[in-house]
Amino acid sequence: MPADDRFVTRAYEAGDETAILDLFARCFHAPRTLEHFHWKYLQNPYGTAHISLTFDADGRLVGHYAGYPIPFVEGGRELVAHQIGDTMTDPSVRHIGRGPTSILGHTALHFYTTFCEHKIAYNYGFNVANIQRFSLRFLRSDRVEPVSYWRRELPLKGIARASRWIRGYQLELVTQPGEEFDRLFERVAPAYRFLVRRDARYLRWRYVDCPDRGAFIVAIRKWRRLVGWSVFRIREKRLLWGDALFDPRHAGAIEVLLRHVVPGYPVERIEAWFPPRPKWLADVLQRAGFIAEPEPQDLSVMCVPFVMPDATERIRQALYYTMGDSDLF
Repeated sequence: MPADDRFVTRAYEAGDETAILDLFARCFHAPRTLEHFHWKYLQNPYGTAHISLTFDADGRLVGHYAGYPIPFVEGGRELVAHQIGDTMTDPSVRHIGRGPTSILGHTALHFYTTFCEHKIAYNYGFNVANIQRFSLRFLRSDRVEPVSYWRRELPLKGIARASRWIRGYQLELVTQPGEEFDRLFERVAPAYRFLVRRDARYLRWRYVDCPDRGAFIVAIRKWRRLVGWSVFRIREKRLLWGDALFDPRHAGAIEVLLRHVVPGYPVERIEAWFPPRPKWLADVLQRAGFIAEPEPQDLSVMCVPFVMPDATERIRQALYYTMGDSDLF
């Protein structure tokens, strides 16, 4: 129970979304659509309605802590972890309690007990400094590492169609990822060691079905065989390179894809998140003119281990992640 017994904490129930969206608007001063809520929390193929809520004596929602299950593969082992998102408390109750007895702390610990203990490998997220401090001190969280941010200023020289064809490359704007994306993932996952299961099912849910329009998937084939894909989004004058998976035996496809896509958009730079692993991918980025530098919001990768007690160290040593692994893309 929070510091004051006027508050009640429980799991999500059907119909709570109206109050959740109202709290989101009060906390972040921006609207969140009902379609986005349903997509993220109720239509996720890997698990739904993992949400803890705290209400005051008048029945008004004042605290929200939630995560959506995401499938991972580590060295052939299947895992499920929570991406933590939309952590929020009403400004009027932020003075109540401290740490685990605060509204945020109590709501988070209810989430741990209800949805995480003995059930999930770990929780993870990409947090700014103030949330990091609270999570480290009161929510058993570990800071894995600063988010690895890459930037490339433009222009980027395009590639002629004839040059692509001679080398056997074909590119396609993808609207419905199919079985060849499953085959690519199974073929290349060992080269990435530890990553989200980036198969067709995941791509459809994460990007195609997402109601926040604007992301687009580009596939590249070598002699008609899928050897890689990327997901992009334009934000202001920036091209966000939000996700990618490539066959390391065809690392040259990365530059071909970028030289095909980037010149077609009125942007000034490319921005991306890629950790320094696998090394072959980081080497490709450097050769393509990308510069690694501190992430502008000072974000860090955070982890709370559960069934996988050494999750923090395993993530630090091997996890491949991108901007699309967060809810910021």
